[in-house]
Amino acid sequence: MRKETDHEAYHMNQDSDNKIKATVRRYYGDIAARRGSGCGCEPSSCCSGQDQPAQAVREAERLGYTRADILAVSDGSEPSLGCGNPIGIARLRPGEQVVDLGSGTGFDCLLAAKKVGESGLVIGVDMTPEMIERARMNAKRGGYSNVEFRLGEIEHLPTGDSSVDVIISNCVINLSPAKTDVFKEAYRVLRPGGRLAISDIVAVRELPQEIKADEGYYCGCVGGAVQMEELRGMISAAGFENISISAIDKSKDFIREWAPGSHIDDYVISAYIEAFKPGQTSSKAAFSGKEYFDEVAPQWDAMRAEFFPNAVREKAIAVAGVQSGSLAADIGAGSGFITEELLRRGARIIAIDQSDAMLEVMRNKFEGSREIEYRTGESEDLPADTNSLDFAFANMYLHHVEHPAAAIREMARILKPGGKLVITDLDEHSFGFLQTEHRDRWMGFKREDVKKWLIDAGLKDAKVDCIGDTCCASSEAGRGEAQVSIFIASGTKPLP
Repeated sequence: MRKETDHEAYHMNQDSDNKIKATVRRYYGDIAARRGSGCGCEPSSCCSGQDQPAQAVREAERLGYTRADILAVSDGSEPSLGCGNPIGIARLRPGEQVVDLGSGTGFDCLLAAKKVGESGLVIGVDMTPEMIERARMNAKRGGYSNVEFRLGEIEHLPTGDSSVDVIISNCVINLSPAKTDVFKEAYRVLRPGGRLAISDIVAVRELPQEIKADEGYYCGCVGGAVQMEELRGMISAAGFENISISAIDKSKDFIREWAPGSHIDDYVISAYIEAFKPGQTSSKAAFSGKEYFDEVAPQWDAMRAEFFPNAVREKAIAVAGVQSGSLAADIGAGSGFITEELLRRGARIIAIDQSDAMLEVMRNKFEGSREIEYRTGESEDLPADTNSLDFAFANMYLHHVEHPAAAIREMARILKPGGKLVITDLDEHSFGFLQTEHRDRWMGFKREDVKKWLIDAGLKDAKVDCIGDTCCASSEAGRGEAQVSIFIASGTKPLP
């Protein structure tokens, strides 16, 4: 039997890829013509194409969109073609340039256009002429001047090198027979520091061959799904860093409805995929808490109250044994949660935070207080003298720090001999949306690691215990709710 050459194998693969693309193009062209829905069709069949606005609204809300999103972009574009809400994780800013891979009827593009404003630009790319035509009509109907739609393949993007800030995509990359090329192209067109914000279908186990081979399953966003680690490898090989792939909470519920009785929800889930192109504004800056906390500073008191109770600070200060007249550092002070209780105890405070906006909120809140000194600074290089403080507190701050062990050494440095450090923070958890939505650098900590860091910093009587309270948070992008236990750690600087 003659073995095929590499050249012949290449053309066989190309023929297969082209056939898949033609099938997908025809399938979604029919949907565009009938205003039907895409993902979730029965295998080897077509969707009904019936227009059901109320059902579309309910489906969109399940995908993570708000009713306001749906009402804002309701003229002819359907979020039901997706499997999540990439806008919810993209953190778009005014003036940014965005590309949507597989833009369909333009729903996500129009939402993105509102986020980036007139100084920004959103480019939708789709290989289906019928979808491009409908998207352009929707944009014209809505009066959008900062959106354009280009006919093209996501494996060969019609835009220049290093020309865009953000790439979004909603349940499309799974349809590509050349996913590696998609991520290489995404890397090419992103500027240094640019980012991916994608929702897509991924496999949680090997798909049966009959699902992979069925055109209906493939076009219905299932047959082309790859497993998480394979997907992560593709993204990493393209050059991206800080890759996050996290399951969308309850996605199995709507996936199950795509093909009732088929049990496809045993094989695939919907997930959010995020990654960054290295560069001067890349992952480190993107995950920095400063920008996030500057933005949320005016609302932080209300937000914090929903995350964890006042009892956390009372227990922390009780463990420290704060006395009137003592000098304490509130590290990562935020809007003054710890400082407020320290004032009641008669202490003097140095409030340290990397966010000037947060410190300004504190100044307004404690206006007239002569017991507080405000200093801008980073945890690994605290703006305080060695051996100068009686107490140091870091409340819910350590998980925002790039190097927690180094931060603890700095906290120990500024303590007087006999001074005490008290840290309250999150136990190790698996709620990935806390990283992407709240800029957490760490998904909590193992208590044994924290205790080791205290000891390595030269502190004695190191303890790490459960505080008896939890931190709670709900995902704005539909990833569910987190409930994480809180630990309290303490140590004392030895006397000479």
